[in-house]
Amino acid sequence: MTRSASTTAIGLLFAAGVFGASPSALGQTFDSAIRLDQLQPASAGSPFVRAEGPRERFDAGVGFAARLIGEYMLEPLKAGVVGTTGAIEPVSLVKHAGLVHAGGQFSPNHWLNLELNVPFAVYEKGTPIDSVNGEQLPAGKMGVGDIRVGAHVLPINTREFDLQLGARFWAPTGSEAAYLQGPSRLFRVEAVVAAAGETDRFLYGCTLGIAPMWFAGRDGDRLAASCAGAVRLGSVVQFGVEPHVAAFTYRADPSQKTLAGLGDARLAIAFEPMGSVGFRTGDFLVQVAGGAGLGDAPGTAVARGMVNLTYAARAVPPTRVVEESDRDVDGIADRYDACPDEAGTEERRGCPEKRDQDGDSIVEGDACPNDPGARYDDPKANGCPDRDNDHIADPVDQCQTEPGAEPAGCPKYARLKDKAFVVTPPLAFGQTSERLGSTQVASLIEIVRTIRANPNIGSFVVKVGAKGAASKLTDARAAGIRTLLNEQNLETNRYELVLDDKLANGNVEVVLAR
Repeated sequence: MTRSASTTAIGLLFAAGVFGASPSALGQTFDSAIRLDQLQPASAGSPFVRAEGPRERFDAGVGFAARLIGEYMLEPLKAGVVGTTGAIEPVSLVKHAGLVHAGGQFSPNHWLNLELNVPFAVYEKGTPIDSVNGEQLPAGKMGVGDIRVGAHVLPINTREFDLQLGARFWAPTGSEAAYLQGPSRLFRVEAVVAAAGETDRFLYGCTLGIAPMWFAGRDGDRLAASCAGAVRLGSVVQFGVEPHVAAFTYRADPSQKTLAGLGDARLAIAFEPMGSVGFRTGDFLVQVAGGAGLGDAPGTAVARGMVNLTYAARAVPPTRVVEESDRDVDGIADRYDACPDEAGTEERRGCPEKRDQDGDSIVEGDACPNDPGARYDDPKANGCPDRDNDHIADPVDQCQTEPGAEPAGCPKYARLKDKAFVVTPPLAFGQTSERLGSTQVASLIEIVRTIRANPNIGSFVVKVGAKGAASKLTDARAAGIRTLLNEQNLETNRYELVLDDKLANGNVEVVLAR
């Protein structure tokens, strides 16, 4: 092949959109606007390379992130050319390629994501086309790829699951000489659906990109899906896998069979599973990822390696500091100071010691300043003692030595009068019963509570009526009463059980010991 013929062949190759459309060509051989930089990295805040990642929910401030990805591709672009013998020979138009993806993300609130991504071709080297004359032509040049802008909303945003809906716009700014844009220079839009979440050790995320014009068979549009899963080892290291698959439409030779429903467009498939390892420190994430590629779509590398550096942080608006009033200058704000005009200590809620005479830490509104007590909502009871421990302070307790219930604080059934308990209704067994009724049990429990609340009562006697009753029955009744008293944790030396032959069958009396 002569130099002029070689130059003509190269010119025809570029005129055909870089990729030859011959039926006998090899692999990635068709007229298409698919570019070398088909990879779309995830948003800058994602812990994955391709898929969207879980996003921390916040209610104040803004989120922002920056990402820089270095990417190496082995043989991402191949074609078949006619050799000197007339046979089709495989040629790697791009043997080695180096790209850099620079991106950023801005979240003005917890439900909106805005992103920007720009790829750059920094290195390309291809196989010489003309080997007869020794002419060596590079596969491409350095250049800038399509600028990509995204906007996404998060209708669901939790730690375990977040859902992201939005779109990415690919502006036709790429360089054709660097294989970063086809000759048609199309404006592209992709709808994006992503879901992600995390637990203490596991991260997952999936992203689906849908180009609406793909269904109309427009040249170079794609459907792409990426999923990722990673396992954290401690707080620093994470290991993950990221399979990626994409289907591209392209304009085929009219003599070739086309795909039903897509006009005269055909499909090219790319599949690239990758593995990754990441290291996180503070707001920085460093990842190394790599994997092999399968498929006939241009830009599908035989092998791909990536290094990713991400910085993600959240800026919280400064909190406004409001100076609080402290009239007595004791270091305790007036709204927390029980004595705002008298300097005091924190232990006494801002009041001086002289105000708490009984030492119960109640200095304002103490209804019993000389007797230590507890805090009550009732101003008549606040700071007052409760001698019978029924949670009703003495000033409002009509039975101060007999535990009872609100509002009066008196027992319902058993009252202490003249060293004996008056029980209403009377405390008694049924004529043939071994057990007390529920009301009689409640009466006996009230008696025990009163005995406990009065340390001056030494002991008491429980008389069980035995007149006209069988001894076996009275013994069983006495045993039942003893069990009930023991269940109330009353010491056995505080009471005495007596079978009284003068007391009618079934009757029970409780009197204080003389």
